[in-house]
Amino acid sequence: MINDLSRTLKHLLHSVAENEPEMFPLLNGKAIEFARPDKDYKPSARGSVCLFLYDIRENRELRNNEPLRVNRNGKPAIGRSPTRVVCSYLITAWPAETVGLDLKAELNIDEDTAIDLNLLEHLLLSEVLQVLSRYPTIPANALQGKLANPEQLVPLPMITAQAEGLTNISEFWSAIGSNLRPSLNVKATISMQTSEPQPAAKHVTERVFREEDTASGFVVEGKVQDDKGAPVRGARVTIQELGLSVTSEKDGRFCFGGVPIGKYNIRMNWKTGDVMKRRSVEINVPAVAGAYDIELKR
Repeated sequence: MINDLSRTLKHLLHSVAENEPEMFPLLNGKAIEFARPDKDYKPSARGSVCLFLYDIRENRELRNNEPLRVNRNGKPAIGRSPTRVVCSYLITAWPAETVGLDLKAELNIDEDTAIDLNLLEHLLLSEVLQVLSRYPTIPANALQGKLANPEQLVPLPMITAQAEGLTNISEFWSAIGSNLRPSLNVKATISMQTSEPQPAAKHVTERVFREEDTASGFVVEGKVQDDKGAPVRGARVTIQELGLSVTSEKDGRFCFGGVPIGKYNIRMNWKTGDVMKRRSVEINVPAVAGAYDIELKR
């Protein structure tokens, strides 16, 4: 992603200069390079702007340890907050040694006037400063590569030509074995995702059963059958303590809902021929399946 930031700065300088050639005549058409500007550096024949990346470190002021909730393929996911990385560039200007008549006209310089290359260097550097100073944050439509897809959660801050640069610029030029040159310091912060988001854990729903809830919700169902195993239809089944009564279906089944925990007497009344018969059975609620099946013996 650091390379995408470099590409973004290059795109920004090129696009602004191309769209506003009258305001940036010297920057327009210049090569944007990223080499180290040491004694062996050779700029383009048409002139160059060199963006040398000299420092990369975490932006601690923007550190966030809170987990990040995102939507991934339509499903919730949780990931680490991105690491904020500040990248520092030293920008130097390298104008072409020869200046054409067209450029002299754009710069309002007489055709016969000799060009001071130092002044051209200052002018080119000032045009770069004008462009980058427009943007306290990098515009989203200029982002390249992974900086654009996926989109950055927040705009990328950019600081141009402020004091937080190299502490001793002369030591820098001495370290790379080159002569001191005018330069700009630019710091841009990017968001870097260090790990893939993981699927969010499902919410755990805890259901607490109170005694009064379970007592009001038990179902007592069984089957009434004769001594040969045939279902008995039309038997009247009553829970005496609760005053609940039902009639068995054609398959012999009966059912009570909302029976509290406890011990009960079930009374059955059924008719055999012209004779009405009765039977009582003691049950416990709750009980295993089949515990309420009742056989009516002769």
